[in-house]
Amino acid sequence: MKIFFAALAAIAVQPFLFALRLVPVFLASPDPLYGIGLMLVAVVGVSAAAVLVLGIPAFLLLRKLDCVGWMSVGTAGLVSGALPVALMWPKKLQGYSSGQNWHGEYVDLYINGNPTYYAWATYGEDVLFFGLHGLVGALVFYAVWRRL
Repeated sequence: MKIFFAALAAIAVQPFLFALRLVPVFLASPDPLYGIGLMLVAVVGVSAAAVLVLGIPAFLLLRKLDCVGWMSVGTAGLVSGALPVALMWPKKLQGYSSGQNWHGEYVDLYINGNPTYYAWATYGEDVLFFGLHGLVGALVFYAVWRRL
């Protein structure tokens, strides 16, 4: 039962972390933010899947190995959050070109199928952000698990 409530806490913290991460976008956007509710529901869905498929098994493995602590649980959360995104690195896409707004400047991500520096920088940011979600979720999980 402790793991259940700790998992709920780890899932519940994710929309707040996501909203905190997007505060600069919210403040800079002149447009109404109509889709924010759907985005927060999606964050809960993805984080629930990640906690169930990756987080709880990692915690149970750490507990079986008698290695449960802040550092080990946090590291497992960081890796569990970052690994699925890290597996989707920019690949060569023949004949494909695209760009996007990156920190206020339009940049090319792909030129004739080749990922640019900005494609790799965007990839690195995404891996770090998802890793941060995993780290915070794991630390909240551990804090609640210890309190119960």
